[in-house]
Amino acid sequence: MLNNLSIKKKLYAGFGAILVILLVLLATAYDNFIRLSEANRLDKHTMEVMLEADRIENIALEIQAAARGYFLHGKEADVANIPQLERSLQGHVAKAIALTADNPLQNSRFRQLEPMTRDWINDHLQKLLAQRRALADAPYPADQMARSELLKGAFLAIDNMNQVIDAASAEEARLSGLRANNTAQLRDTMLLVLAGGGALCIVLAAGIAYLLVNALTTPLNQLTHTVSRIAAGDQSARVQITSSDELGQVGYAFNDMAQAIQDNLQREISAANTLRTKVDALLVTVSQAASGDLTGKVSVGGDDAIGRLGHGLATMFDNLRTLIYNVQKAGIQVTTSATEIAASAKQQEATGVEQAQTSVEILSTTKEIASNTQQLLKTMEDATAVADYTTSATAEAQDNLQRMDQTMQHMVSATDSINAKLAALSEKASNINSVLATITKVADQTNILSLNAAIEAEKAGEAGRGFSVVATEIRRLADQTSVSTWDIEQMLKEMQSAVSASVMGMDKFSEEIRRSVTEVRRVVEQLSGVMGQVQTLAPQFDVVLQGMQSQAVGAQQITETMMQLNDATQQTVDSLKSTSEAVRQLQFAAGDLQSSVTSFAVNA
Repeated sequence: MLNNLSIKKKLYAGFGAILVILLVLLATAYDNFIRLSEANRLDKHTMEVMLEADRIENIALEIQAAARGYFLHGKEADVANIPQLERSLQGHVAKAIALTADNPLQNSRFRQLEPMTRDWINDHLQKLLAQRRALADAPYPADQMARSELLKGAFLAIDNMNQVIDAASAEEARLSGLRANNTAQLRDTMLLVLAGGGALCIVLAAGIAYLLVNALTTPLNQLTHTVSRIAAGDQSARVQITSSDELGQVGYAFNDMAQAIQDNLQREISAANTLRTKVDALLVTVSQAASGDLTGKVSVGGDDAIGRLGHGLATMFDNLRTLIYNVQKAGIQVTTSATEIAASAKQQEATGVEQAQTSVEILSTTKEIASNTQQLLKTMEDATAVADYTTSATAEAQDNLQRMDQTMQHMVSATDSINAKLAALSEKASNINSVLATITKVADQTNILSLNAAIEAEKAGEAGRGFSVVATEIRRLADQTSVSTWDIEQMLKEMQSAVSASVMGMDKFSEEIRRSVTEVRRVVEQLSGVMGQVQTLAPQFDVVLQGMQSQAVGAQQITETMMQLNDATQQTVDSLKSTSEAVRQLQFAAGDLQSSVTSFAVNA
């Protein structure tokens, strides 16, 4: 079937089949790619929803932390950023609602979360903050806030919000798992399609290539074999035609050409025999001329090519006789002129050699000057680089010492803060001592009262026996209270002693840091002076360096000029040598020419 098609159609059919297979494979891969892209988009959407849920939960935790700090310390700075956090919380809830618009269940959860956060902020948080502001001057406001019913309601509202957020996060995690499995299946399917389709393309392409090669190379091999037979001398060889495509048409044309060549060859053989006779006659005359005898005559004529050739040879011999006669006369004149030119060229060559030697000496001296200038320039550049490095290193050291100064200043501030806190702790311990003294007095009074009660119970007899037991227990509890109060008092004394020692240590540490800060500042001032002196050196080095660069450029220009002059001189010398050589060759040529033309016989 392929033998009846043209080569163009064979190529179109083969590459068209491969192209169809590739298009089918690409369409399948594109469909899987679209599905993978959609799966990746859904995964990204799930991650965004989970991220918004985490942000809502984190912002709620930040608001709670700020509120707790305000409940404990009552500082307005702790709640200064709560309005901004509230707006951010509402914004993230609104964003989560917008992201879950395609999922009714998740959307309903986040819509449920929106009023919950608003109620928590308005009904609990704002009221608790107002309540804490109202307790600003009350004793132990943190304890009163801890017992507030609003705080319990706030905790319950936060728990409800966290349950909604956890449910939404769990649902998104479940959807993420399902989508991950779907993505893995799509990836495996795409890999299978690409691998199977690629293998199928390779197999089909190999088959189509085999068929095309077989259909194209068989006629070409036959044509090559026939050409080889004709080249070997077999004029009867012909191509066996098996197809009707372009190669078949070439075979038909080749067979016609071979037949025409065979016919032309027969005609040329007969014409060659006729020409050989005329050529032999011409060769006799040409052989005489080659030996120097120009007296021969050409007898071949006619209107064919050989006849015209004979007429041309006769004319050429006549012209050659005249030319040789003229050359013999001109040879004598050329010899005389060449001798005079050679003498003048010798003198110019000697002068050019002297100029070249002088140029070489000047050039070597200029190169030494340029080399010394370059070395000095490199030395100045190294000195400039060292000065620049010293300046940068000094500046960096100054910056490091300034940062060290700032760090020590922060340490001094931190030490003062620790001292203040330790002093407050010592004051609290003193307050506790006063409270313990009161408790000790109460215990002593209770002990005395229990003793009196026991005495009265003894007086009462049997009727007061039960009251005597109660009085004994009260006295025992009072004794235990006294003992415990004494233990607490001893621990507080040890704590006060430790705090006092810490305060003294921190004072010494603060003093050492302040001394170090003073020394660092002194070193910074010294480095500033050093850096200023080094910086004054840099412009001076630059001025010297610019001057040396100018000298180096000038020396380089002089060197280049001398090299050019040297090259020009050398070229002049070479030209003079070439002229001398040409004159010598001209002399030899004139002599050879004169000796050569004397061997010709031009007179019959």
